[in-house]
Amino acid sequence: MTSSRLLSIALLLAIDFASAPVARSQDKTPDEKKPEIQAKDVAAAREKGLDWLTKNQGADGSWGKSYTIGITSMGCLAFLSAADEPFTGERGKALVKGLQFLLANQKDAMFLAQGQSVRTWIHGQGFATLALAEAHGRGLHCKVKPDIDSKKIRAVVAESVKQIAKNQSNSGGWWYTPGDLNRDEGATTVCAVQALVSAENYGIEIDPKVIDKGFEYLRKSQAKDGGFNYILGDGQSMKGGTAADVATLALMKKYDFAVMINGYKFLLKFTPAGMSAEHQPWYFPHYGHYYGTMGMHLLGQEYKDDKGFRDNTARYIAETQKELLAWQQEDGGWPNKGWIKDQEKAESNAYATTFATMTLFVPEARLSIYNRAAPKLPIKPKE
Repeated sequence: MTSSRLLSIALLLAIDFASAPVARSQDKTPDEKKPEIQAKDVAAAREKGLDWLTKNQGADGSWGKSYTIGITSMGCLAFLSAADEPFTGERGKALVKGLQFLLANQKDAMFLAQGQSVRTWIHGQGFATLALAEAHGRGLHCKVKPDIDSKKIRAVVAESVKQIAKNQSNSGGWWYTPGDLNRDEGATTVCAVQALVSAENYGIEIDPKVIDKGFEYLRKSQAKDGGFNYILGDGQSMKGGTAADVATLALMKKYDFAVMINGYKFLLKFTPAGMSAEHQPWYFPHYGHYYGTMGMHLLGQEYKDDKGFRDNTARYIAETQKELLAWQQEDGGWPNKGWIKDQEKAESNAYATTFATMTLFVPEARLSIYNRAAPKLPIKPKE
């Protein structure tokens, strides 16, 4: 990073530094744990979360009730995040069962729309494509290969990204259901774009125009306060949705400095505690904590040469972990909160537990989307 760019960061941060509660005080509060103690607590919580997921997996390999495709995909992503060799042991078996469920519940690379209060296709399509793409990629690098048809996984991902591209709206975003090219919103677009990025990271062909239009849609959704709209131009700054947009735009190869810094400042001002507390619009705290952690992690990578920036992103992640540690139940799972609890009453705690477990593993950076640079692919041997 150039010295002029570092100076620009310093100037921008100085403008709103006093308004960012996470960054404002470096003094420890009375109940703040030492980093090494919190790190042990986080490690223990992650293990308990993975144990809960292993014990509560359906016989068919699924997790969840109302949004089975999406939640099963997140369960797979939690296991893929957890180890350098994710396909070993009982957890490896659970991961493979989850992947097999996803493969069995698609037709021509189209995953079914699910949900009760909201019927959504793109969330399942996006998360399933992401999980399968990451599983395919990890299989390329791991010593222990998964007991599953890896060629089929790659083929499904390759076709799935075509289905995602085919259903991009005229504005560059995505809507809940396929075929509606005149409607779109931010949360659905995040799912689509991250799936496309992951697939491209592992050598699967993506139409660059599709992904560029998706990034541009999210960029245009930013409001003056640094937050992001639910629907382009609606004037509302989402909280969890802003975290998701920041996390997704952080994957752009050509970084949009101003957009990212403004989103960063919005999240610092809102704080992880604010993400946990009830708020409007759209109260999805587990979703917000996951993407807030991912966004801050990626921002910390991009601006790692700036100590203040590095400290602020690390502090935000630590504060998010503290929130999640307080919510974990005795059985190792996490309770559903917010919209999912109020509107999808039949949904199991697998929704919250997959999100929370994934969140706590983000700093380990084992998924390709948790890194600014795409992974190096192994060189194929000459035939």
